[in-house]
Amino acid sequence: MTWPAPLDHVYILCDPEKEPERAKYLRGWFSEQKIDPKSYTLISKCYGTSLKAEDAIKAYDPFQNRKPIETERNFSSHNLKISEVSLLINWHHFATTAVNAGHRYVMMFESDVIFTPTFLTDLKTALGRAPPFDFLSISAVHFLRPRRAEGDTELKWFTPPSYYKTRTCDAMIFAVPLLEKISTTFFPCTDVLDWELNYQLNLHGARCGWLDPPIISQGSGNGTYETTLV
Repeated sequence: MTWPAPLDHVYILCDPEKEPERAKYLRGWFSEQKIDPKSYTLISKCYGTSLKAEDAIKAYDPFQNRKPIETERNFSSHNLKISEVSLLINWHHFATTAVNAGHRYVMMFESDVIFTPTFLTDLKTALGRAPPFDFLSISAVHFLRPRRAEGDTELKWFTPPSYYKTRTCDAMIFAVPLLEKISTTFFPCTDVLDWELNYQLNLHGARCGWLDPPIISQGSGNGTYETTLV
């Protein structure tokens, strides 16, 4: 089995040596769904505990002026944890890898995603209804959901409100030409990944969509996983 159109490949930000339990869960789920092993890649460039200071400094500079595109700054942006900087580096590694592989559309997961029993069916249905896009959010945390009429639960795409587009970074779909643009303006980053991508999506005028209801959940966010990123 392969991924529904138009997806070419799936990348998972996961280091099997550092996150063996998550890698085991992910590979087991893919195997149970009979997904072609060639259609997904577990990918990692660095880990927080092994990130060198000189690499972190190249990747992260919170003192850049990004007005007027950026509307505000996250309160913790001037004091990122080393794990947050390593996530930025690993995301950029995924983006450049997808570009160099010649893919057109790719899906990206963080290592702590939890798949629902109907995930693949819902994903196929949702992609069949998707408008032209550069970026799609298929997960949500912190109640970042579009307003809907009472009783309306149909799987639909919604336009994100104003500047805020990512919702969460644990499950996202990208058109690869957008990744190519972002890869050239990504470093040095000024904030955590979801806020950084808000800036990048606005900078490049990306066509964005939110799927509702979300079809995947973040394990660390709902308590299923405790984070192992240090």
